[in-house]
Amino acid sequence: MSEPEAFNKARLPIVAFILRLVTMILLLTSLTVLITDSATFKPVLSSKEVTIRMKYILLLQKMADTCYHVSAGKHLVGYGGLIYFNLFSDKVVLSLLASGVGAGFGATYDLKKNLDNLDDILQKLGYKTIADIQSELDDFFNLGYVSATLLLLGFLYFGVSSFISSLALSRRTQN
Repeated sequence: MSEPEAFNKARLPIVAFILRLVTMILLLTSLTVLITDSATFKPVLSSKEVTIRMKYILLLQKMADTCYHVSAGKHLVGYGGLIYFNLFSDKVVLSLLASGVGAGFGATYDLKKNLDNLDDILQKLGYKTIADIQSELDDFFNLGYVSATLLLLGFLYFGVSSFISSLALSRRTQN
């Protein structure tokens, strides 16, 4: 093996680790934004305050093996089976992240649009219910967009990491 090949082969696990770490940070930040995102208001026809919240379930995988691989230079599980597991599980996680990104942006847009349409109808009827809390609701939906954007960045970083996993499989089948 030539010196540049050995150098590149040694750097790939470190790059993969950094990408997975950045992905994890982005996804955890996205999750934190979603968990803490809420809006509280008092409806006109009720004496009780209403709080709305967004929630999201986050899937993380393979950080333990990647950390172990970077520090010890070997995998927790046999390399042959692990490389196929990583490749296929990356595709599943990428699909879930892509779905989450689409759902995050789509649901936030649709909810905001429907609420704006309801506000228009209520204003024509003489009610200013939603207009009175519009800035709080805008902040609520903006945090939904922030969370979806962080999820999108996590998806992109994880995509690059998945590409590195594909390179590892390609190298293995060539040898």
